[in-house]
Amino acid sequence: MQKGIQDLILRMVHNSLRPIKSIAEEVGKPYSTLMRELDPEDRGAKLGVEMLLPLMRACDSTLPLRFLAEGMGHRVVSVRDIEPDKPTFHEELLDTYQALTAYHRAMLEGRSVEEVAKRREVLIRQLKEDFAFYTTRKEQEKA
Repeated sequence: MQKGIQDLILRMVHNSLRPIKSIAEEVGKPYSTLMRELDPEDRGAKLGVEMLLPLMRACDSTLPLRFLAEGMGHRVVSVRDIEPDKPTFHEELLDTYQALTAYHRAMLEGRSVEEVAKRREVLIRQLKEDFAFYTTRKEQEKA
């Protein structure tokens, strides 16, 4: 893997809310082995590409996936079903405003890339919920 993604994976693990020992256990590696494989300066042990998905799951992060997609000129989109979670359109729009504010605040405060990326994904999901509510309402108006 190229150096940029190696550093990104190391940051993802360090920025995870879970202890690294717990992550190592979940991916089936001894703590010391995982740390050696994550160390970009250790030439004797390298993280295999087959470990990327288990690490992303253990860290609850799509940061490396987004990095790779953006490097290819794409972006990652969740395939989970999108349903509005508020009873009124106005309340749905207010959720989006709060998500946008949190996203901008995270950038202005200099939060980690992972934190800003998570807030970006929340904002995108909120926008999708707005659109789902709007399209449902328009379809009901036609009927």
